[in-house]
Amino acid sequence: MEIEKTFLAEHQLSQKSAQQLLSLGEIKVVNKNETIIHEGRIETFSYLILEGCAKAHLNHDGKNINFWFGFEGDFLFSYNSKISNQPGYENISTLERCRLWRISNNELENLNRSNLEIANWSRKLTELELVKTEKRLIDFQTKSATARYQDLINRHPEILNRISLGNIASFLGISQVSLSRIRGQY
Repeated sequence: MEIEKTFLAEHQLSQKSAQQLLSLGEIKVVNKNETIIHEGRIETFSYLILEGCAKAHLNHDGKNINFWFGFEGDFLFSYNSKISNQPGYENISTLERCRLWRISNNELENLNRSNLEIANWSRKLTELELVKTEKRLIDFQTKSATARYQDLINRHPEILNRISLGNIASFLGISQVSLSRIRGQY
């Protein structure tokens, strides 16, 4: 099973823990442009992207702002809901048809209490997402839009074929006109 290989190889869980985790989740197919995590709600599931990509975004003064892209192998969850059991501030929407594995946050929390290996995996996963968020914040404060664009293209060379320029411009915090100028330099 493909997802079991993901947990065994990429996330380095033992066969027993991977099977225990997988037994509590399910595969869900979601069409393009569907919101799976909604701002203002306490979300009850976390997701692993098996196929497709998604974005985290919020509405600020009537403007849609993208602040995260997720691809195959990335986890989707509302930090506020998962960690604090509070309504989230973000929306997470699909940018392509996605095949997701999902697990109830309550089931995962119960598993964290009973299986130290999964608890450590879950903690490490959250820590890695926090490091990515911190790097993005630092890059936003210290790098030019051109440098941020180049970093994004280096990390995800396929992104221009998968995500609209409008979504990329929003993620970079610039207008589409500015993005066109930056792209013209390459």
